[in-house]
Amino acid sequence: MTSLSDEEKHQKRMQIKKAMIDEKVAQATEERGVLIVLSGPGKGKSSSGFGTVIRALGHGYKAAVVQFIKGTWDCGERN
Repeated sequence: MTSLSDEEKHQKRMQIKKAMIDEKVAQATEERGVLIVLSGPGKGKSSSGFGTVIRALGHGYKAAVVQFIKGTWDCGERN
């Protein structure tokens, strides 16, 4: 009688789990978009947002930018 090692048991469980997930993915027919909202004080939000858009475009996805600039102070985006 051969006993499975912990590693072999783990591999077997993961194969079963992967098969179940793969089946659900194959049945999925609804495409959804992603909305990312970047807000808060400090710097880096615009850079992060535009970097994300460029990466999405590089992967062949559609992307758009909506930017709200409040106030009359100078900012790099307006300039």
